[in-house]
Amino acid sequence: MTGDGERDEESTAADATEAAGGFTIDESELDDAARRELEDLAVPEPRETDVNLADEINQVAVDRRLDRLAAAYDDVPVTEQTFELSAEEYADVYAATRGTGYDGNSVVFVARDGESLPTLNDNIPEAAGADTRDRVLLVLGRGADRWALPGGGEADQYESMQETAVRRVHEQTGVRCTITGVEAVVHSKYYPDTDAEGSVHTLDVYFRAEYRKGSIAVDESELVGAAWFADPPARLTDGAADLFEAVRDVPDR
Repeated sequence: MTGDGERDEESTAADATEAAGGFTIDESELDDAARRELEDLAVPEPRETDVNLADEINQVAVDRRLDRLAAAYDDVPVTEQTFELSAEEYADVYAATRGTGYDGNSVVFVARDGESLPTLNDNIPEAAGADTRDRVLLVLGRGADRWALPGGGEADQYESMQETAVRRVHEQTGVRCTITGVEAVVHSKYYPDTDAEGSVHTLDVYFRAEYRKGSIAVDESELVGAAWFADPPARLTDGAADLFEAVRDVPDR
């Protein structure tokens, strides 16, 4: 009886012989190209049994998206957070990804230069024109009780996260914008608190953008309203509130 290492080596050689058509090959007679081709036929090393394959696949999906963002923008700050959930909680989170184990979402902090607002018409008091503060586009979703940043929703095929965000802002509000950078990225990982293998990864991206053109035209199938705010409203989602504060803290952002 041979040891484990000898058995694995013999099995690999036998598998390579079988893959090559059942013939025994003298590798010393092969050139480099043929030797590499033979090596490709070898059976790969077996995976460690404790590797969480689902977790690896989801991590690859996240890494690819982060790499694309890093290639497009100078600064992509990423916050990592991990959660351990009960079996019931994990099942709910997993179901929200439609059985894929990954979910991505991108929203946009769209700013509008207050100096570039349209000229007032005769129905508006002239004094109102003195308010040239910059504005931020916020939306109120159907069934929601807090204002939020526009965007979100499913990506079209071959669409980047920033392309999805720009398209969704226009679909929801009628406003066209140009992405100028990434304010924050939150990568969340969820694991069951059991011995079961699995993971859910979510990627939430907060883009900064500038108003380009268009007037608010709400998609009533999604929203109750949309408006330009100089100051954050009292009822605002946490993500939108954080961005309001972050952008205000940096002059001429």
